[in-house]
Amino acid sequence: MELQHFSHKHPLVFIEKQNHESEKAYCSGCGELVSGSSFGCVECRYYLDKLCAEAPSEINHPFHCNHSLKLQVSPPFRNICDFCDKGLDKFVYHCSCDLNLHIKCALLSKSIAEKGFGKLDDIPHKEALVSIENFSEELKGAKCFACWQRLLDFAYLDLGHGIFLHKKCVDLPTEINHFLHSQHSLILQFNSKPLPCQMCKKTQLKGFVYRCSPCEVALHITCAELPTKINHLCHRNHPLFLKFDPESLPCQICQNTQDEGLVYCCSICKFKLHVDCASPPPIIKGEIHEHPFTLFWKQLPFICDACGTTGNCASYTCYKCSLTIHGNCISLPPIIKFPRHRHPLSHTFILGQYEMKTLICEACPEKVNAQHGVYCCSDCNYVVHADCAQEYSWFSFYELEDMDEDLKEKSAFAVIKVSKLGEDIVIASEIKHLNHQHNLVLSNDSEGHKVSTMLLLVQC
Repeated sequence: MELQHFSHKHPLVFIEKQNHESEKAYCSGCGELVSGSSFGCVECRYYLDKLCAEAPSEINHPFHCNHSLKLQVSPPFRNICDFCDKGLDKFVYHCSCDLNLHIKCALLSKSIAEKGFGKLDDIPHKEALVSIENFSEELKGAKCFACWQRLLDFAYLDLGHGIFLHKKCVDLPTEINHFLHSQHSLILQFNSKPLPCQMCKKTQLKGFVYRCSPCEVALHITCAELPTKINHLCHRNHPLFLKFDPESLPCQICQNTQDEGLVYCCSICKFKLHVDCASPPPIIKGEIHEHPFTLFWKQLPFICDACGTTGNCASYTCYKCSLTIHGNCISLPPIIKFPRHRHPLSHTFILGQYEMKTLICEACPEKVNAQHGVYCCSDCNYVVHADCAQEYSWFSFYELEDMDEDLKEKSAFAVIKVSKLGEDIVIASEIKHLNHQHNLVLSNDSEGHKVSTMLLLVQC
């Protein structure tokens, strides 16, 4: 049996099973090792496995309703698959609206869409993880190929070839009605034309979204799943309703405000929670500490052991070490480069172990509470509040090769003159800074420049 395939000039002969004793053969359609039946041109050593050889030249894909997808020998422009997010260098199903899929990713996702996700029931799912300490780095950073959220936050399916789906995403409806777009139903589609989500206002570049193509409206999977009414442990007086932010009130958990998007709020009590803050992940593992942190709800303020500032309601706890911290502080880097010091600074929860001679922050400078986490260089007796270190995160790190040793040791500048403001406040009125050849003098901001709260405006 022969096949005349558009990708090769010679007829391809059917091969019942590839013999790997002499030479391995790789499919020119998908790049995988040919193991079963295939079609090949022995003269040119060109092979296609049976699935790639018999793949239709054009398909209508339920997850891309606007246009058909055409099979091409190579990607025309962008070389990333919109399903698995991996490189493309073989056969590709392509649409003119810049959708590109590996041949097997296209056929697998098409089969799932047509037959329903129920066909995956025979694939054993892996339970949601209580601890992620023993899993490979690849899995720790892996995403679900539907919602594009962290894989290890929920039970998941491994479809092979590095393709994963949350078990909950397997049961997603392909069509929904949503109150944010009542004119038309929303269809589950490849995110081939990224649009800002109608709910969170963020733009997701990968995975699937619910979309109304005529109106160019998109809704993230995770946003579409949000309930419109919740009862929350942080506000037990009344239920919270999902609404566009009626007032610029700070979130009761993170204390930040957001400019747009939906929030959970109680209009009676002027109480607001960001959507992400209302349902944070139950377990988080960060680089700042050796153990994972577990979410703990309590209607009480707390002092964060990582940064020393207050928090409210939602804390994360390491029960082994009796540490309680903000969720955001779990992502603090364990080591930073600080612009005022030549050595890297390490985060520590126990400053007392270093027997520091001074407990004054080198950035603000206020007293440092040794009971809470800070960044420090123990060799140089140098300590900085965790919050101050984050304020300076926009600085580039300078190699201080030409500085005096004393200046290298302590700071990026030396104080030349000081001035008194009132009875108790002393400020530097003239300094010598490593980035300028002349002394800098404190000046009023007469030209209306915007200045960071941690900087003094100086002029030469």
